Amino acid sequence: MPATTKTLILTATGVVVLGVGGYIGAQAVVGNEVEKSLFQTFTQLDDSLSWYASDVTIDKSLFKTTASATIGMEGVDNANAQVNLLVDHGVINSPVTGTIHPNEQFLRGDINIDLVASRSSITGQLTAGSLSGVELDGNLQDLVVDLDLENRDVWKVDGQAREIVINNENNSVRVVSPRFENRSQEASSLIHQYLEIPRVEFLAQGISVYMDGVELEAKSKSVGDSQIVNSGGRFKVADIGADGTSMGSLSLDMDAKNWDMPAFQALQEAYAPLEAMRAEYEETRVRGDEQEERELLIQAIESGYDVLIASPSIAFQPLEAHVTLPMLGLDFNPRITADIRFDGKELSKDALYSALWDSRLPLPDQLKASQGVMSTPEAQEYLQNRLSLDISVTTPPPMVLSLIPMPFSLLIDSDLEEQTLIWQDGSLTVNGEEVI
Repeated sequence: MPATTKTLILTATGVVVLGVGGYIGAQAVVGNEVEKSLFQTFTQLDDSLSWYASDVTIDKSLFKTTASATIGMEGVDNANAQVNLLVDHGVINSPVTGTIHPNEQFLRGDINIDLVASRSSITGQLTAGSLSGVELDGNLQDLVVDLDLENRDVWKVDGQAREIVINNENNSVRVVSPRFENRSQEASSLIHQYLEIPRVEFLAQGISVYMDGVELEAKSKSVGDSQIVNSGGRFKVADIGADGTSMGSLSLDMDAKNWDMPAFQALQEAYAPLEAMRAEYEETRVRGDEQEERELLIQAIESGYDVLIASPSIAFQPLEAHVTLPMLGLDFNPRITADIRFDGKELSKDALYSALWDSRLPLPDQLKASQGVMSTPEAQEYLQNRLSLDISVTTPPPMVLSLIPMPFSLLIDSDLEEQTLIWQDGSLTVNGEEVI
C-alpha cells in the first residue's frame, strides 16, 4: 500500500476518532449543563412565593438526563403534581419531553411537555386534551401553553383553552376561549400579565347572565432590591346582561403601592387555615388544636405587621360603569374613585397584637413581655387613626337614591354631582361636613 494511501487512512481514522471523542465530550458537557439547569429551575421554583418543589430526583447519563419532582401551590391542599422529564443531550439543542401528572385528589388528566432547550433559551408547548376537577365539578378542554425563555431571564407564557365549564348543583359557569399571557423579566423584577375572555356565561337560580369582552391586565415591579412591590392593573367588561338583555358595561383601573409580597403571602397562608378552624368551631362548638391555632394567629399577626410597616396603599382610579335597566327607565353612568392608605411608620407591634389577639387563647410572649399594653378598644382606635380613605362617587339618580336605607340616605346631598367621603386621623367627613 502506498505511503500516501496509508497516510490518508490514518488521517481519516484520526479525524473520526477525534470527531467521536469530541461528540462524546460535548455530550458530557451538555449533560453537566442540563443537570445544573434543572437543579436551578427546581430551586428557583421552591424559593418562589406561591410554589414549592419537593422530592427532586435528577439522573444524568452520557446521552440523556431524566428528572422528576413534586411541584405544588403553597397553602392549597392537594394542589400539586408529579413532573417527569426526559432530556436528550444535543450539542446545539436538546429536546425535552415528559408529563405533568396532577394529584388525582385535585385534578384528573395529564399535561404533555414538548420543549427544546439550548444554553440560553427554552421554547415549546404544554398541551392537555382535557383536565377535570375532583372536589369541584369542572372541566377544561384543549389547553395549549406556549413557553419561551430567553437568556434565562425573560419568560414569555401564552396559553389558551377552548372552554372551561364548572357545574354546582343547579348553577353553572362556562368560560369560552380564555387566553392568557405572562411576561416576566428577572433582572428588572418586572411582571406583566394579561387575561382575555370573549364570553363568560353564568346560570344561577334559573337566571342566565353573560359577560362579553372580559379583559384583565396587571403589571408589577419590585422597588430596588427589596421585596416591596408596586403594581397596577385594569379590568374591563364590554357588555353585561341577563336573559339576553344588556345591562351595561364596566371598567376599572387600580394602582397598588408598597406591598410586601412575601409577607402578604405568609399572611394568606396563615389566615386561611385559621379561618377554617374558627368556622369549624362555630359549627361544631368543638375546639381544634389550641397550640396550632395560637401559632397560626401569631404567624398572621407577624406577617400582617410586615405588610403594614411598608405603608401599603391601593387606589381605584377610576371605576366607571354604564348601567342600563330599560324596564326601570334607568340609564346611569356611575364613576367611583377611591384612595386607601395605611401609615406604617413606627407602627407599634404591641398594638397590633392587642387589637387582633383572640382572648380565648393564652397570651403570646409579645404581650407578656410588654409594659403598658393597650386595651383592645385603644389598640383598634390606634390602628383606625393610621388608616385614611378618600372616596368619591357620582350621585345616583332619584330612583336609586330612594332605595338607599336610613341613616345613610341622610348623608347624601342630591344637589351635588358627586358625593365625597374622607376618613383621616380618626375623623369622618362626608361632602365637606364632619360627621365623626
